[in-house]
Amino acid sequence: MDIQETLDREGLHLAENKKRVLAYVIDDFIISFIIFIAFYEQFISLNENIKAIQKLSIELISYIMVTTIIYHTIFTALYGGSIGKIICKIKVIRVDTLDKPNYIQSFYRSFIRVISGNLVLYIPLLFAFIDTFKRAFHDIAIQTIVIDTSIPQDI
Repeated sequence: MDIQETLDREGLHLAENKKRVLAYVIDDFIISFIIFIAFYEQFISLNENIKAIQKLSIELISYIMVTTIIYHTIFTALYGGSIGKIICKIKVIRVDTLDKPNYIQSFYRSFIRVISGNLVLYIPLLFAFIDTFKRAFHDIAIQTIVIDTSIPQDI
């Protein structure tokens, strides 16, 4: 069945890109805060030396990527979205089941998302702005869409 037919049949509405971007910013802030707390002593010892803080941040990139993958995997599998998505009232669902992705699917989605964002200069995230169903590359690869849960279903 076609995605649009499924959306129409179930009365679901795609999440606007502005909500997705806001959720992304909220999640990045949360992950940055987690990393800051985890490496608090190292950051404080740098005495506000911007160059040293930048160097430490680059050294921590693998920790940031792993934390991001774990964060998104757990929240997407349990709740259908990260804290940012929950705050913005949007949810990740599978196109075929209309349910949240399981842990394996959530892991792959999160992994592709992090690789897209960090190693391929966010270009695959731009798919959400040109795709008919507002899917970023990680959504297309894992067959998910992001819906707006603040809009009542048309029943």
